[in-house]
Amino acid sequence: MEKIKGYTIKSTSEEGIYYLVNHWQKHKTFWIEKENLKPEMLFKTVGYAQRSLKRLLEIMEDYRTDKFEVVEVVL
Repeated sequence: MEKIKGYTIKSTSEEGIYYLVNHWQKHKTFWIEKENLKPEMLFKTVGYAQRSLKRLLEIMEDYRTDKFEVVEVVL
């Protein structure tokens, strides 16, 4: 089985560690735990992941105090 490589944003806060989901509307969630990540939830490039986080922070300021980092994920 071929491994799928993609990117996401890792968010660390008091609530825990979560990963930003690509195609929020389709998956009906913004953040997910690592063990629940699926290949279709990953971003193809670092830039797409960063742009998605920027858009999310424009509408949901609650996350601005979280610590964010871009991560490469292989599933």
